[in-house]
Order: sequence, then structure tokens, then C-alpha cells
Amino acid sequence: MASKLLIIHGYSDGATSFTALRDFFVRSDAYSRDNVFLLNYDSLDDGSTFEDFADKLDEDYHKLFQGERIDVACHSTGALVCRGWLRMHYQRQAAAGIKAPTSPVEHLLMFAPANFGSDLARLGQSFLGKFRSTFFNSNHQGEDFMESGRVILQGLEPASPFQWALSADDLHGDGFFNVALGDRKVCYPFVFSGGKGYGGLQGRLIPGRNKPGTDGTVRICGTSLNTRKCVVDFAQPVVRPNWVPEQKFPTIPFTIFSEFTHGSIIGVEKAFTAGTNAAGNLALEAIKAQTLADYAALAARFEAAQKQKHTGDDYQQFFFKVRDDVGFSVTDFYLDFYVMLPSGQIDSKLTTEFDKEFESEFTKHSADPSCRVLLLNVTNLRKYLQKVRQAKARLVFDLTAKSPNAQVKFLAGYAVLFDGSAPVSGNEPSFLYPNTTTLVEIVLNRVGTDKVLHLLNHDLEKPVLPPVLPSTTPTGRAALLE
Repeated sequence: MASKLLIIHGYSDGATSFTALRDFFVRSDAYSRDNVFLLNYDSLDDGSTFEDFADKLDEDYHKLFQGERIDVACHSTGALVCRGWLRMHYQRQAAAGIKAPTSPVEHLLMFAPANFGSDLARLGQSFLGKFRSTFFNSNHQGEDFMESGRVILQGLEPASPFQWALSADDLHGDGFFNVALGDRKVCYPFVFSGGKGYGGLQGRLIPGRNKPGTDGTVRICGTSLNTRKCVVDFAQPVVRPNWVPEQKFPTIPFTIFSEFTHGSIIGVEKAFTAGTNAAGNLALEAIKAQTLADYAALAARFEAAQKQKHTGDDYQQFFFKVRDDVGFSVTDFYLDFYVMLPSGQIDSKLTTEFDKEFESEFTKHSADPSCRVLLLNVTNLRKYLQKVRQAKARLVFDLTAKSPNAQVKFLAGYAVLFDGSAPVSGNEPSFLYPNTTTLVEIVLNRVGTDKVLHLLNHDLEKPVLPPVLPSTTPTGRAALLE
């Protein structure tokens, strides 16, 4: 294990909140007192970005640790700060011609990480959020008057472009979670998620503090790094989810602790060390992993612990990002789910049930509407899909979109998410992965009119061209919009 530990706090917090966690690791003889370091960063400055934090952390890391591999324990937004730093560090090594970059972090302990955002991020950007951070937060700096970290909070919203770009690199591209780097170069991440919201006055007065499927701040399924990513390309003749090949660990250790809220999971109270499956005891086991085989064994260990610690419903979120087939983001679109019977007609009862039970949890990013996320209660969804299977129907989504250029349109289409008439293969549909985030990149087929551009023959006349046919004929409610 690494001999040094760095602790990174979350949004609007500071290093002083983590003395109990610091003392736990020292008291457990995991690290000596002189080898534990804490980070402070100004998350309340409106001009600060995650890239600013990553760049300065990379500079300080080289000065203080001089390339030595360290361990990191982070909380909430600290996870995005650390991942942003690891991405920048990887890219700089790769740009320098290093074919197999080495992670500066050996063990990454993520407590209630905001890997895929928080429903409270928009509240922080409001006047009330700015007022609260200015006058009721001891970590606020004077020059940040009536500021609350606008860019950071936008990056913290569910389905943020920052989360998409970061995950495209470190989870579904080249990064330090790639098993091919080997035992001594890879970063070993571990996720410890809180499992309950806040009660009392906070739970009653603050939106999102007692929301099902969250720890009172972040979405539980959004803490996990066991993501999958697919591309649904409506410009192709056959529309189906094409899953991106995985380079990261097959399973990243993850446990939900139903006894902890977002804040109490790092409180180091009795429950933190009570029992072999306690968060603190699992953390001490985690930092001993030295090989890929050790890490795989710990993934199974964490999974077994979750069966004891997690008592609530399972959730999953789908992170949608829509673009056209030339690469431009599509911001004005409507994604509609419905149930199609074998006859091609809509099952109004099952469709209405989906609308009522699931579709209301759609969230649009405030600065980039091409990024949206759908949070689903998987426990309830399993029961719902049984009804779809009994009807031998299909759960389908239509996507219709409007271009800001009147001379360009997007061809509408639909894709089947679940086919209830297909033979059962395994226990669950291929898109169902409880307690995870599934990234779905949707590509639309854009078609321009002749006013944008057209061809002429030798006689300066327009040649007769075959019509452009949609790759997929829209059905259901999208057909009515046509």
C-alpha cells in the first residue's frame, strides 16, 4: 500500500471537516501522522473550474510527492476533483509519449461520491443558495461575496456535460481505471455510498434532502463507477443499442450503507467500524490491495457486504446525450416512452403507467439541454416489465427533435428498449443494471434542404436526385407529431 494519504473534501466544505477521518486512519496504523495530508480548494468561487483544481493539484503533487504513488480518500464533489486530476495527469503523460502512464494514485477511496451529480446543485445556484453560502458557511472566502461556485455547481448537476466528458475518458476510454495498465500502474477505486436521506427539519424543508434513491444529496446509483455506455444511432439502417467495449475493471467495488446519510458516512461514529462489513473496516482492507487479483477479490467482498448493508430499493439512471450525425449537439428534442403491442398499436394502459411511475424523473441540464437523465426505480421497473412481457409487447422510445436552422431537420425514429415477446435470456433485460448509471449517446440523422446546398448539372439545372428516406419510420406518439 502507499505510505501517504491525501484527503479531499466536497463542495462548500473544507479540510477541517475531515479531522475525524484523518485520525481514524492514523489511529488504525494505516498511515503515520506525518504522512496524512488534506486538501483545500475554493469550490464557492464562481470562476473556478474542475480543470483549475486539477491543474493546481497536479502541480502541487509533483512538488510535494515527486511522482510517488499515494492513496486518496475523497468525499462527494472531491471525487470529481480527483477524477479530473487523474484524467489531466494521464493526458499529460500520454502527450509526453509515455505509452503506459502510471497513476499517481494507488488506492482511491470514494465516500458518497458525486460521480454523476446531485439534485441539490440547482438549488445552490439560486439566490438562496448564494445567500446561504455567503453568510452561513465558514468556508466562504470574502472575495466570493454572493457567489456559490456557478461552474462547479453546473458540473455537479445530474447529466452535466463535464460528467459526460470525464466518464468518456476515464470510464469508457483511456485512463487510470484501465486494467491493461497492470498491477503497479493502475488506480484501484472503491465506492462507499450512503443509503438514506435526511430526516427532521432538513428532510421537510430542503427539496431533495429526503428524495428516494438518494443519500440526501447525491443519487445512490450515480455514486457507482460500474457504468456502461451505448450508442443509439438513428442514422443507421438498423437501430439498436451498440455497447461500447469496456476497458475499465469488470467490477469496481461498491457498497451501499443504508445506515448513513451523505454527511454521516464520513463522521467516523460507532457504525463506521462496527462489524467486519463496516465502512471503515472495508476501507482498511481496500488499501491493502496490491494486485489485480486482490482487487477482484475485494469487489466480491464489497458485493457480499452490500447484501447485508443495503435494505432499500434499487435504482438506475440513464444519462442521455443527443447529437446529430455531423457532431453538433441537439438541444431541442422530445424523448417519449410508450408500449407497443404486437399489432403495432399503443397499449394506452401500460404507457400511462410508465408515464406516471417513471417518466416524471427526467432531468434536463440547465446549461446544456442536450444532456438529460432519467432516474428509474429498478425494483418497481422489474415488476412493470413483467406486465409488458405478459402482453408480449415492447417498451419503445421515440425521439423527435427540432433544429435551430429552419433549413435543417432531424429525421424522427424509434428504438426498442425491451421486447416482451422475445425468449427470456438471463434474469434481466440487457439494459437493466441496478445501482449504476448507463450512458446513452443518441445520434440523429440530419437532412438539409436545397436552400442550404444543392447540385447543378452541366446546363446549370438541378439534377433529379433520389429522395432521402428515413432510416427508421417513427411510430406511436412520434408518428402523430409528423
